[in-house]
Amino acid sequence: MQNDSSMPSFLAGCGEMGLRVSTFDWAATPLGPITAWSSALRVAAGMVLSSRFPCCLVWGKELITLYNDAFTPILGTKPDALGRPFSDIWSEAWPMIGPIADRAFAGEATFIEDYPLQILRSGQAEDATFTFCYSPVRDERGVVVGMMDTVIETTSRVNAERAQAEALLLAEDTLRQSQKMEAVGQLAGGLAHDFNNLLMGISGSLELLGMRLAQQRHNDLERHIEVAQSGARKAAALTHRLLAFSRRQPQDAKAADINRLVAGMEDLVRRTIGPGITLDLACEPGAWPAWVDIHQLENALLNLCLNARDAMPGQGTLGISTRNVTLDAGQAGRRALAPGDYLRLRVTDTGCGMAPETVQRIFEPFFTTKAAGHGTGLGLSMLYSFVRQSRGQVQVSSRLGQGTAMTLYFPRFQGAMDLAEQAAFEAPPAAVRGVTILIAEDDAAVLAVAAESLKDLGYMVAEAADGAAALRRLASSEPLDLLICDLGLPGGINGHQVAEAARRLRPGLKVLLMTGSGMDAVDASVVEPAQPVLPKPFALEDLARQVHALMRG
Repeated sequence: MQNDSSMPSFLAGCGEMGLRVSTFDWAATPLGPITAWSSALRVAAGMVLSSRFPCCLVWGKELITLYNDAFTPILGTKPDALGRPFSDIWSEAWPMIGPIADRAFAGEATFIEDYPLQILRSGQAEDATFTFCYSPVRDERGVVVGMMDTVIETTSRVNAERAQAEALLLAEDTLRQSQKMEAVGQLAGGLAHDFNNLLMGISGSLELLGMRLAQQRHNDLERHIEVAQSGARKAAALTHRLLAFSRRQPQDAKAADINRLVAGMEDLVRRTIGPGITLDLACEPGAWPAWVDIHQLENALLNLCLNARDAMPGQGTLGISTRNVTLDAGQAGRRALAPGDYLRLRVTDTGCGMAPETVQRIFEPFFTTKAAGHGTGLGLSMLYSFVRQSRGQVQVSSRLGQGTAMTLYFPRFQGAMDLAEQAAFEAPPAAVRGVTILIAEDDAAVLAVAAESLKDLGYMVAEAADGAAALRRLASSEPLDLLICDLGLPGGINGHQVAEAARRLRPGLKVLLMTGSGMDAVDASVVEPAQPVLPKPFALEDLARQVHALMRG
């Protein structure tokens, strides 16, 4: 301990740490006795210790450390840091902060905000953030002899801001989903009507087929078969479209053929707007692809159609058009866009139109002109956000009594389109002979149809009506080359579990999953990235194509 019990004058008023520094055995450190300290060290120590801001002093090539009272909470339960090398005190973070300290000792001051570090100060690793300044300290000759670390911990604020941002994203996602479901609710009545009509066409055609066969009248069967198949295809398209529209997912931009998207939604739009409103499609041939989230664009387009329908009670014309446009600097500037090529998507109606003051507010969240209970006021706000996130723009043109035009601009995608979908139009391949397929499906009709179709192609088929039966077959010694498994198996063992068991019991066994609940039913955490999934209802040609591809691959 120091022999001189009196406190040096430069430590006067320096709090508890001033007292500790004055009584510390500095002779045991490279700094030497406090009475022999240089004037530069005394001045710097006095400045640090008297500061009410968290601060420490790092001195000499050995990086010996002293600090003030305000710095103590930053150390936490670390072993006493007084008189120890700065690099030892913060050894766990030294790879991050060591180079910054080197810059200070080289004469360069640094200021860094919200710097993330993983530190040990409470017996375990913790993530923390700091805003700090490393400043060089020079002696009387101008030589850098130390470093002053002025620091404030920002962990609480950064975590609070991060939590607030995450909460905002969650709220936005919740609002977006609520808007989707509002639209789905508006669709439900019309879709139920159309779906029942489709079912009537299917069931009626099958009844007529049965009657004709019983009567031995075989000359007109193809027509009834085609009616039933057509109805089934349309019903499948409806369910697929609804599942795609309503599912929850982050933005996933890709090259999109918007003409194809509009064509695919035509039936859905016609059913949405009703028979009294004329749908006028004017899609430019050869329209450029756009880089856009397809499902969010579907959502946006359907909401625009719903708004247009509501503006034309019972009758009018809804127009949907696409066009390639090239905007020069002036044209782009007036639209708050960068000059270049864009795909323009426009939705028009001949409805009641809007007053200028309404047009100015339509993109405000929760603003709506609809009666209470008939809209959240979120649809157009979310549409605007989606388009801007896609680096596009929305323009509105409307006059009272003369209708409305909503124009969306999306940047042209300059790359080549993925032509993989062309394979869907190829003829189904022949079966791979000698292959045994296990089909796990609880719906007796689906199981029978799938099994019969694969048998007709030359495959051998084993059947399981639930997960337990599938596991028994997988655990047996019977030869199996492919598992086709429905995800929604009953009995406590679902399709994911059966597929996982198949990989353990029979390594290398090919697996094809089926689902009637949309792709949201697929658990990405347990399904391999390249795992094929066949959505129901599927054409038997698609089943044959998938099976053949797996067995040839």
